[in-house]
Amino acid sequence: MNNRRKVRAVVLAAGKGTRMKAGKPKLLIQIKGKPIIARVVEACDVSEIERIYVVVGQRAETIKKAIGSKCEFVVQGKQLGTGHALMQVRRPLRNYRGDLVVLVGDSPFLTRGLIRRLISVHRSSRAAATFLTTRYAHPPPYARIIRDGAGGIADIREENQCTPDQKRIKEVVTSHYCFRAEIVLPLLSRIRDDNPKHEYYLTDIIPVLIRHGYEVDTVKVNDPRSVFGINDIRDLKWATGKS
Repeated sequence: MNNRRKVRAVVLAAGKGTRMKAGKPKLLIQIKGKPIIARVVEACDVSEIERIYVVVGQRAETIKKAIGSKCEFVVQGKQLGTGHALMQVRRPLRNYRGDLVVLVGDSPFLTRGLIRRLISVHRSSRAAATFLTTRYAHPPPYARIIRDGAGGIADIREENQCTPDQKRIKEVVTSHYCFRAEIVLPLLSRIRDDNPKHEYYLTDIIPVLIRHGYEVDTVKVNDPRSVFGINDIRDLKWATGKS
């Protein structure tokens, strides 16, 4: 294991956020005095991470103003899913060999400590991908973790692709990852959009890695609020303790 590998971060912030119905990008909604996206970027302010990329889409300029000049911006012209969003950084990272923290931009309670923990576990393992999971008594519509008899990852299934039994699984993907960039970025082309939304889901990279014989690992998060993503008004109320 190489603990001296470089680390960079990508924050996915190109989603339209139409379910919020707030009249402005959901990532600009303020929680405790700061826009959601600014709070996620601040969580990346750890010594291990040397550079931060933010993938932006519609209303990109307003997102850029909320973050400032601390990041490099990459444009996702068409919003075709989180997997497609990460594909946009393959060009600026074409010569990069190191680890890549990938976060969704709508999780305002991510902490520096949690990001450090993710990086630390990933560095100490042989995994091509390490990602955060958590458990809900009543899971939101997140991808489910399907484990084998030994407790390893057998598959990841988005909720709209789950069987009724799989929907009852409590452990979910939080969409926060640490990847070995030189392994994962080339394999993004193996993700398919054969799903009800015809989008490229980043969660699908985990089954791709498993099929190619790579190890994957998880970090279980005890507090689901710390990794919760804000998608609509109900989510916002739950995350801020007002529901």
